[in-house]
Amino acid sequence: MNFRRWVRILSGLRAWQVLLSPQCKPQVFLMIAARRQVELLEKNKPRQERAKRTYEAILAAASELLIEGGVERISTNIIAQRANITVPALYRYFPNKYAVIHALGASMMDKQNAVCLHWFELHTDQEKPQVLLESIDSLLNMTFNVTREQLAGLEVIQALRAVGPLQELRLTSNRLVAQQFAEVLAEMFGWQVDESLVTQSRVSVDTGYSVVELALEDDTVSTGAILEQGAQMIRMYWRDILQQRA
Repeated sequence: MNFRRWVRILSGLRAWQVLLSPQCKPQVFLMIAARRQVELLEKNKPRQERAKRTYEAILAAASELLIEGGVERISTNIIAQRANITVPALYRYFPNKYAVIHALGASMMDKQNAVCLHWFELHTDQEKPQVLLESIDSLLNMTFNVTREQLAGLEVIQALRAVGPLQELRLTSNRLVAQQFAEVLAEMFGWQVDESLVTQSRVSVDTGYSVVELALEDDTVSTGAILEQGAQMIRMYWRDILQQRA
């Protein structure tokens, strides 16, 4: 199945950072330069155990601070203090606080994308559209669980949506998942992967993530009910599309 090539992309969203590296083609960087405005690349990847512990301490500290006060109340000085390291030690790995949150976001996107890949693996081999539609509940539930289980998972997702320099990470991840979904459907039904199909897939992907985010944010409504109703919305949307394409 041709979606195998997407596994290498979706299973490591951090590969997106390569597009922003100095070796990247200038025109690729220029397309997103206006949105970014700040450096988001990690400076160094830790190799030794001590360095790895420092790196993980930075991410854990940033996660705790996100929960306590949100992005605007965080600074590199505060992160370093919480992680019990010096500010120069933090700068050895990250140029600013947004790069730290970007790393948390990339990790979160990796986990969510792994859920999508697992879901695709489970259901696309059966080549039964109805099975795919009926299993949307499980996809939303798995995505909800993996997001909730990560420390500051909700706060990281909110930061990726709200903070301008971080938005491209979320948008890129959603584009990749939508493209994957479109290709799976195209192969299953013998359709062309055209602009309409990609757009319909993108609407579904963003709707799904919005439903999960709502379930995480609002505890005044049953989580199960939110996820169930969200899945039903997406099912009805695709049943209508299937009828139109029949």
